[in-house]
Amino acid sequence: MKICITRSEKYAYSETFIRDQISGFSEVCDVFTIHSGRYPEKKENGDLLSPTFYWAIHKIVKGILGRNNYFSNYGVVKFLKNSHIDVVLANYGMSASHMVPPCKINKTPLIVIFHGHDATDKKILRRYKTKYTSLFTYASHIVSVSEDMKQKLLEMGANPKKVHVIPCGVKTSKFDVSTEVVKTKSFLAVGRLTPKKGPLYTILAFHKVLQKYPDAKLTFVGNKNGLFEDCQKLITELQIPNSIFFTGILNQNKISDLMKSSLAFVQHSITAPNGDMEGTPVSIMEAASSGLPVVSTKHGGIKELVIHEETGYLVDETDEQGMANYMMKLCENPELAKAMGIKGRQHIERKYDQKKQLDKLCQLARELVKPNTEAQT
Repeated sequence: MKICITRSEKYAYSETFIRDQISGFSEVCDVFTIHSGRYPEKKENGDLLSPTFYWAIHKIVKGILGRNNYFSNYGVVKFLKNSHIDVVLANYGMSASHMVPPCKINKTPLIVIFHGHDATDKKILRRYKTKYTSLFTYASHIVSVSEDMKQKLLEMGANPKKVHVIPCGVKTSKFDVSTEVVKTKSFLAVGRLTPKKGPLYTILAFHKVLQKYPDAKLTFVGNKNGLFEDCQKLITELQIPNSIFFTGILNQNKISDLMKSSLAFVQHSITAPNGDMEGTPVSIMEAASSGLPVVSTKHGGIKELVIHEETGYLVDETDEQGMANYMMKLCENPELAKAMGIKGRQHIERKYDQKKQLDKLCQLARELVKPNTEAQT
């Protein structure tokens, strides 16, 4: 089987799950990738899919008409045909919708994976309403990473027979679980400082924790962009600059070390003003895989990831006092935190093991190739 996987960027910091996806598929079939843009323009090696002249014409015509055209499709159509692609696996609804015309021309089956903002951002949904309708009609399979997202896709008109809930999953073997109880009151958050991650609510909740436990610490790992300046301003206003730390981007080994030394993982995810929502956050899966209890919100796929009062705690969105109460509860009982963390690891192994999730995707792809193979024999 030859599969083409699309992604918006070749090396996006926040898209380790797509790199893992490509690596996993490479173990069982021939993988081709195209990237750079909602409608991919480049091959894996960085070469343009279309001749430079055609690419330039595509840009000019799109600028005038405001939509893709023959010159836009030319390179992708040729790539799929010359590479003898059996199935296209498109990450994100926007990219998948752009892939419909070239897939139709080559009669190539298409699988789309919706990850989060592509199914919830109001601006994207307005702009892609017509394209999504065509996508839902043409796509052989539509993958959602959470039950909540599945319902949104159905409300948009997706055929329920085509929709499958398959979270990205996490390679649990990459994360060590220590049985040693962490006595320090240290909390960890990993991810972009975007509105849907709710970092300001996390800071407000942590401020309440400091009133009782002034020695507590909160560490944010991730890009210093997005709401970073708002976070710094709030920290200054609350007069707690020595209790909260921003590390910037760290490699996986350093993040793993922080997880081993932290009491719990925190993330106050909310529905952003533009409608953007989480899918099934990889950072929470990785934290649970490391044996950390999670304090988060009843939001998106988090409701399935975290079992309330067993592997962590969940509060309503914007309930900073509730979040603070559970953080303080873990400060008071680190043994409970460790026990919850161990259960969290077991839950991830059972329900979110990466290989199991990739096997499900691979099976969907193979089902689409099988009839063609039989016809040839």
